[in-house]
Formats: sequence, C-alpha cells, structure tokens
Amino acid sequence: MERTKRDGHPHRESGRTHWVSWLALLLAGAVGYGMVACSSMSKATLERRLFDLEKNAPAKARGLSRLPITVNLHGQTEQVELVYLHVPAANGDPEGDPVVLVHGTPATLFTWVPVIFGEPGVPGLSATRDVYAIEVIGHGVAPGDGSPYTFETCADFVVAAIRGLGLERVNLVGNSYGGEFVWRAALNAPELIHSVTLMHASGYARKDGEWLPEEVVMRENRLAKFGWLLNSRKRVLSALEPHFRGVPPERAEEIFLVCENAHNWKAMIDLVRDENGSREHELGHIACPALILWGAREIAYPLETFGQRFVHDIPGAQLRVLDDCGHYPQEEHPALVVAALGEFFRSLENQAENR
Repeated sequence: MERTKRDGHPHRESGRTHWVSWLALLLAGAVGYGMVACSSMSKATLERRLFDLEKNAPAKARGLSRLPITVNLHGQTEQVELVYLHVPAANGDPEGDPVVLVHGTPATLFTWVPVIFGEPGVPGLSATRDVYAIEVIGHGVAPGDGSPYTFETCADFVVAAIRGLGLERVNLVGNSYGGEFVWRAALNAPELIHSVTLMHASGYARKDGEWLPEEVVMRENRLAKFGWLLNSRKRVLSALEPHFRGVPPERAEEIFLVCENAHNWKAMIDLVRDENGSREHELGHIACPALILWGAREIAYPLETFGQRFVHDIPGAQLRVLDDCGHYPQEEHPALVVAALGEFFRSLENQAENR
C-alpha cells in the first residue's frame, strides 16, 4: 500500500476472494458503523503501541506536540488538532528552510523516524536542519471523526499545518499519497513552499488494468469501509512483501496497528476512491524547484509511467533514481534519502547565494 492502501488485504487473487467472502459473512448480522467505530483501537492506544516499537524510540524520547489549527474542511472552517514531531537541528545552526515531511496512506509520521534521526553511524536529516513530521488528518494518531476525506482535504490540512506552525517557507517532502498532498499544497499556497520532493507520488489517472486487485475491491465494494474487521498481521505482511527485500517486522506491525483504527481505515477507503488524476493538468503550474525521488523497484507507481511524467510535467524538475528501492525509500534505505535530500537542498541554497 501507501500504496499501503494494500495493507490489510491479501496480494493474490485467491486472497482477495477470501477477503470479500469473509467480509460479507461478518456483516451479515447488520453491524452498524457506530458499533464498529466504538470497538476499534482508540487513537490513544494506537499512539502508545506505536511508541512501544523499538524503531520509534527516538521519537518517543522527543515526544509528539499538539497544536490547534484552523482548516477549511468541505467548505467549512473548522478548528482541529495538529499532531506533529519537531526535531530542531542538532548542531544548533540549521541550514536553509525547515523541512516538513508528509506520510502516505494509511501510514503515520513514524515512517520518517529513520530519515529524521538517522541510523548508527549515519546522521539523519535533523543533524543539520530543522525537521517537522506532521500527522495528516484522518491518519495515524491524528484525530478523526469519520468525515469523508479527499486529496484536496488533506492538501488543505498540510497548508494549514504549515501556517499553524508559523513557518514562512518550507521544503516539503511527501511519499505516496503524501506526495500528492504535497504537490497540491504547492499549487494552493505557493508562497509557503520553497521546494517539493515527490517520492512515489500519486496524481495521474490510471487506466483499467493498472489498479491492483485489492484497490479494485476498495474502490468498488460497498462493504470495503468495514474491511478493518479483517485486518491481520498476515495480511499486512502479504501486502508489504512486494515492496521490500525482506519486510522489517516493526514496519509491518506499525501498519497493522494503524489499520486497527476504524477511522484510519475509512480515510484510506475514501482516498483510494478519490484517486482520479483530477488535477494532473495543473502540474505545469508548480513554480518551485522539485525533486522527483523514485525507487527503481517501484511497482505501485512505476518510474516509467509516473516518475518520468512528473519530471516531464513539472518545470525544471530533477530526477533521482534509487537503484535498490521499492515504494518506501525512507524505510528501506533512509541514508540514501537523507543524502539525496541534502544534495538537493544544498543545490538550491547555492543557487540562491550565487544570484
């Protein structure tokens, strides 16, 4: 998924049939959504369980912050809570503009922990830069009320988060659906965005036959919003395996936990149904520098049909291909992501100095 949209579903056709039949059986007793929502894992429990994962220890030590922000949701102005992780530059003298990291669906800000904090012997992005990782509304540990979620809603939330944090100009980085949230934000509020980095981003309309089997189920089956009832570690692992050369166990556990919350699951269903390429014709209007960071092993949004199109359509976009990466470079090879981002940001700063 995240193309973890596929998390919680079997990857093979036989698994898909099993998923649908068991879902129908579970719902035969007319399970109501209110009952489902009440019995799913709470956001508070989810946060505690995510912090308990060893991979997230650096984030646990830092702690998450919360801030009320004003967002335009479905044509109405509402105040919601922003949940985020802020890690100031370790050297005390940050380089360039702050970096804001945006996860995909149904992921969480914890996907960026290896990039932010680094690995043993390899510094992370926060070694020299101020970094923010935000939890997008309807995802992870962010509050969720079951409202319909769209790409535009999530992009508006990203813009509201930047403004709410008091950031005047940022380097915005997004993975998967988060990549589309990012490039839409760059179109909606160009004055706030210094650069965008798209990692395996969605945004183009897909033809029949290009959808994965589990995505077809989520888009077309009216019972899909209850699919979290069949969430299991086995299904999550099956969904992630095509994207990794060996799935990190705690990565699989993280997505399993996220999908235990009914609101997170529903947001995923809403977004997979909203993926339609409705603003692809506007990509040529993105005015800020753009880095297209793509893994050569990507199968959800192949480099040839997605990555190369972003390079072609966004004026002046740069392409960087990571040879041994699937859909989640930030998880598979965080050091490569940190290096690529660092080079991109420094090149922008050098250009500004030479003007």
